[in-house]
Amino acid sequence: MPRQRVYYDYFDGNLVPFWYVLTFKPFEIPWEQDSYFFDVIAPFEYFDRNDFDDSILSSSINIEDLLTNNLYASQLGLNLNQLKHRISRHGVDPCEVNQFIIQLPDIEEVLQLLPKERKASFILV
Repeated sequence: MPRQRVYYDYFDGNLVPFWYVLTFKPFEIPWEQDSYFFDVIAPFEYFDRNDFDDSILSSSINIEDLLTNNLYASQLGLNLNQLKHRISRHGVDPCEVNQFIIQLPDIEEVLQLLPKERKASFILV
């Protein structure tokens, strides 16, 4: 399970969440899979943006890399195929990446797309 942190900064004197960061142990990301789903766990650890550890090889996550899980509202996913392709284009082995950085507005936008109520369909035989 990755460590989940929210990095914040101050804008106009207000504390504003900036990045949602997932940090993995070496070789913890299942690159052999097409996607990776994780539980969004609250409360988050909050850190000042200046405390971000930029020594860890990271990859930015774009909004089109985010996936939702219709069965579990608390889970978000990452399209690992897209990420592997994009990381490899930069001459980096994806297995060397141990951290994902997601812009908070992207997560909020994806979560707004989820239905407010979940409906389950059943087929009785």
